[in-house]
Amino acid sequence: MIGPLVKNSIISGGVNTVFAVLIGVLFGYALQRSGFTNSKKIAGVFYMKDVDVPIVMFTAIVTAAIGLWGLSLVGLIDLSKFYFLPSYLIPMVVGGLIFGVGMAVGGFCPGTSLASMVTGKIDAMVFVGGFLLGSLIFGDFYPLWEKFYNSNSNGTWRIDQLLNINVGFAVLIITLLAILGSLGMRKLQYKFWGQK
Repeated sequence: MIGPLVKNSIISGGVNTVFAVLIGVLFGYALQRSGFTNSKKIAGVFYMKDVDVPIVMFTAIVTAAIGLWGLSLVGLIDLSKFYFLPSYLIPMVVGGLIFGVGMAVGGFCPGTSLASMVTGKIDAMVFVGGFLLGSLIFGDFYPLWEKFYNSNSNGTWRIDQLLNINVGFAVLIITLLAILGSLGMRKLQYKFWGQK
């Protein structure tokens, strides 16, 4: 993605690429240090044995939501200029189920598998090979499922617009749901598996 720094000629495309690589390396390092390159940790989410991954994801979502909303309040970004992907409910549910089964069986998501592969783990290499092969099959045979893939279009869904509320209030709702979800998952983890 080309950010506004390049678009506004603050930095060049080459510098942007260097930043992208450095951020990617730092992200991979953070995944490794946090244990997220361990397939048992990822698979543990599906058994409520280790809920660290979704809690970190909730934290990232809340941080981004508060950050973007805050930057819009001070006039540094314009939320109306953001592009939001349209939703295709049934295809997204099917895709989510396929993705979820792949994560539960393989113990990785694409990002964690790449970071794990760099450390030399064979299971991660097999997983990466599998998702690359799946991507090629999807692309090569796209005409077979193109109609389904583009079906059930529901346009863009934004919580603030759906509920006809202020963006700040939507961010508050997201934050509260993330906190409650994190606490609830942690409680279930302790209930089923005991405290660490």
